[in-house]
Amino acid sequence: MAGVVPRTSKAGEITSYQVKWRDPGGDGWQTERFDGDEEGLAAAEVFKSAVDEAGQN
Repeated sequence: MAGVVPRTSKAGEITSYQVKWRDPGGDGWQTERFDGDEEGLAAAEVFKSAVDEAGQN
């Protein structure tokens, strides 16, 4: 299952969101980065759903 991880600066501000998922083919973790605003979070959630629906591929 994919997950959305907020990436923060040293000041604690969210700078981006990262979608992480485990590749079932054995290539380890895969990631995709999105902007740290509300639109980026929405896009990350849509991408996460697509990865989950595609069986983590």
